[in-house]
Amino acid sequence: MPKNSFVEKLLAVKKLSSTLSEGELVCDVCCDEEEKSGKKVTKKATVYCADCRRNMCDLCCSHHQKFRFPGVHKLIDLNSEMSVDELLLKFPENVCDKHSDKHLEIYCFDCRVAVCMMCYIKSHNSHKCSDIQEVAEDLSKDMSVNAENLMAKVSECETVLKDIEENENKFCNSVAKTEKLICDRADKLKQLIEQHKQSLLEQLSVSKDRQLKHTANVREEIERHQIMLENFIRYCNEVKEKGTACDIAKLAGDLNARSKELQQFDLSTDLPVDYDVTEVKFSLPQTDLKCLFGNLALEVQGVYLTYF
Repeated sequence: MPKNSFVEKLLAVKKLSSTLSEGELVCDVCCDEEEKSGKKVTKKATVYCADCRRNMCDLCCSHHQKFRFPGVHKLIDLNSEMSVDELLLKFPENVCDKHSDKHLEIYCFDCRVAVCMMCYIKSHNSHKCSDIQEVAEDLSKDMSVNAENLMAKVSECETVLKDIEENENKFCNSVAKTEKLICDRADKLKQLIEQHKQSLLEQLSVSKDRQLKHTANVREEIERHQIMLENFIRYCNEVKEKGTACDIAKLAGDLNARSKELQQFDLSTDLPVDYDVTEVKFSLPQTDLKCLFGNLALEVQGVYLTYF
């Protein structure tokens, strides 16, 4: 599973924001030292290191800055009134996975990756590349177009679910009418046809249970697909609105590819279950007991979800 730096950063920001809202923070570094001696930690944290993911007091921060750790190690002043969006803006731009002290500045079209200048010189200088800020704007537009296309798929799910509900209501009404016909006929023939009546009602009940269960399974599959589409759209919008140019450049390729896959999904053929509707009929016979009472006709009809 490839590393998703945007999600990691967003989770870190939300965790920090939640902790800030609970009150004053204590220094994590002092906490490590003082807990060993059994002392109570009281030093207030004033800054947060985005690389170390540690809260630090002023003294620990000064020691931290004296050492040349690999990476950017951007320090963020802690303010309990900062929102998640404000904290997200204060976090540093993404750095290169191979060169922790280099920011991502270039987008390689051939490899569809964001790289730092060092990676460009070593591995991508013969590829088609461009400034990551310029590319991010075009990729963001592609994500917006794909999100709109996916919304059409959401509308398709809603339309199909509405049609399924109408079919279910029609089916239940048909079952109710058929039950009445069977009961009326049984009342006229009394005890002579009681056994046959029960047999037919049992068939009808089993058919109803099977049909309703089947319809529920189809509805569940479509709703699950709809939720997946909506969550994907929500995630794309969050990347587009809250992610940096680096975030967008790193994620756009996979997101757009996944979006294309979702757009290819066809409810009429790609659902893991087929949608069938049972047609219920009750006919009046002319001869013998079964014919005198009536036979139940249960016909399962396959319905293709081709509404578009």
